[in-house]
Amino acid sequence: MSIKAFLTGTLVMFSMLAFSQATKGKVMYDVFVSSDDPSVSAYVDQMENSLLEIFFSGNKTRTNFHMGEMMTTMTISVKEQDTVLVLLDGMMGKIAMKVTEDDMDDERRMALEKQEVELIEGETKEVMGYTCKKAIIIGADGNESTVWYTEEIAPAHREGEYLNEEIPGLPLEMTAKYGKMDMKIVAFEFKGKIKKEDEVFSLEVPEGFVLKTMEEMKSFGR
Repeated sequence: MSIKAFLTGTLVMFSMLAFSQATKGKVMYDVFVSSDDPSVSAYVDQMENSLLEIFFSGNKTRTNFHMGEMMTTMTISVKEQDTVLVLLDGMMGKIAMKVTEDDMDDERRMALEKQEVELIEGETKEVMGYTCKKAIIIGADGNESTVWYTEEIAPAHREGEYLNEEIPGLPLEMTAKYGKMDMKIVAFEFKGKIKKEDEVFSLEVPEGFVLKTMEEMKSFGR
């Protein structure tokens, strides 16, 4: 075997190893919210400087959504567990909820069941140095969301608001419409390591948070 062939084989082996290792990490995203409707301008202003973080490792995922000046929502999910821990930190104080599928209302359940995902062939885009493929998510209300995802980073557990098991990779750019507002989420940093991993993915209610049921939370709006 020539040295050139040996080096080529070695480089291929290491590139495959690097590809297979990108199943753990933390991604940070800028969140941009806009609207042409004056009735939601105050909300849009409060969402300025919003930030999204997604952590993933094996069968565990966590999202932290820092919603500008309003609040931070954190969601921790472990694949084998039937309970998702949701943490809210904002104007209502520090609130924790342990949510199961039984807590999901019929409207939300139907929306998820009727959601369709279409993987678009032949369209690519570079985001943060990664080659991304395009996917379209069509909601039950007919609204479309566009996702640009990379297969070079692939969380094993892809469920929740921003990860989808039908999309074979990690979203690095997402655009969607929420009511009268347009939202664009764009990744700007990826780290392949997670500090204090056990703490990040813990399903225990953190100190200072008050545990509430879904019924108690619904009563706040009545």
